[in-house]
Amino acid sequence: MPGFTRYISGSIALLVDGTEDLLEVAAGIDLPPGVLGSRLARGVGLFGHVMATGEPFLINGDVAETGLPLRINERRDRLTHSAMCWPLLVAERIIGAVAVNRAPGHPKYTIHDLDRGQAMTSLLALVIANHRMHVERENQILELSTLNATMQRINEMLEEAQDQLVQSEKMASIGQIAAGVAHEINNPIGYVLSNFGTLDSYMASLFGLLEAYVEFERPLPAPLPTPLDRARALREGIDLNFLRSDVVALLAESRDGLLRVKRIVQDLKDFSRGGVEEEWEVVNLHDALDRTLNIVRNEVKYKARIETNYGSLPDIECIPSRLHQVFLNLIVNAGHAIEENGKITISTGTGTTANEIWIRFEDTGCGIPKEHLNRIFEPFFTTKPVGQGTGLGLSVSYSIVCGHGGSIDVESEVGRGTRFTIRLPVRQLRTTVMEAEAALAS
Repeated sequence: MPGFTRYISGSIALLVDGTEDLLEVAAGIDLPPGVLGSRLARGVGLFGHVMATGEPFLINGDVAETGLPLRINERRDRLTHSAMCWPLLVAERIIGAVAVNRAPGHPKYTIHDLDRGQAMTSLLALVIANHRMHVERENQILELSTLNATMQRINEMLEEAQDQLVQSEKMASIGQIAAGVAHEINNPIGYVLSNFGTLDSYMASLFGLLEAYVEFERPLPAPLPTPLDRARALREGIDLNFLRSDVVALLAESRDGLLRVKRIVQDLKDFSRGGVEEEWEVVNLHDALDRTLNIVRNEVKYKARIETNYGSLPDIECIPSRLHQVFLNLIVNAGHAIEENGKITISTGTGTTANEIWIRFEDTGCGIPKEHLNRIFEPFFTTKPVGQGTGLGLSVSYSIVCGHGGSIDVESEVGRGTRFTIRLPVRQLRTTVMEAEAALAS
């Protein structure tokens, strides 16, 4: 009804997060406008006094008469007739305070009321603390969910960037060996074309001889010996046995040359394909090495000979095109480290466990200074002159090997050469787990 005022009012003030001396009115009943959400310092007003002393407090009469410092904006027409205030304690730590008030004309609070209220405020403190913990936990969960989603997006962006980096390094590698590949392709094409020129001459002779025999068999008027004499003369001018054997050899050589071109082009195509087509496969690692050598051999053959020392390896699970890139990077780098008359040795073998194999690339090049060994896998680090390297080859190789669950180590001595050793699992962990689960299920 108009003019009705509740004779009991109350409020709760809590410590502001991150402070020990500042309270904020968080809730209340029948509070004057502007009080809810207001802040006060330790020692100021009833709340501030209880906060400072840590003891409950009873007022009967005018608050101003207690001698407590009042807030500047304390409304004098709302000064209470009787009030009680208790600290809110959780594990001996004050988290705030709670107060109740009675207006003039109503019974005053007593010490007995103050003692009874103490038990209630202890429960209230626990409820508030639990609520705040729940809110904090919910906020933390929300923050973690948001952070997790952000990290997932960042991870996807990093994976996409790495795929682009790998592809970019592939293109750089292809550009680097393009001249050598062109030369490698031109050689077999050149002798195939030369062979076809020789075959044209051979076939012209053979067809001429054939026409002479056809002319001999055709009914002609006497004298008959003339066509026979012509055929015999042609026959004596041709080494038929040589033609027969050389035609076979030329055709075989031409076929081998064309197959070589086809292999080089196919290997180059497989090497350069993008990540969207890349899948895990079980492959023969020696075939993968040989295919890489097929592309890169011409790049180094004028400075070093390549020797292979393959052990007995099981087929391994990998992304072939990515391992091709690792092999190519290491072989090309070895070639660049050799000035002339060097040797590159590629060895393979099984590791200390049944699920491990290793591949080793050794060269007799200039070696890597000791102070650079710890940095060679860093992105963009290179010891090559400007324009002769991106500094990404070994970094990309390191990422690819790690992505296969493997490791890559380097040993080097200046003036003697360098050795890279790659260790890879035969089966990826996810495949091993799936096979174990299938075995248990059966």
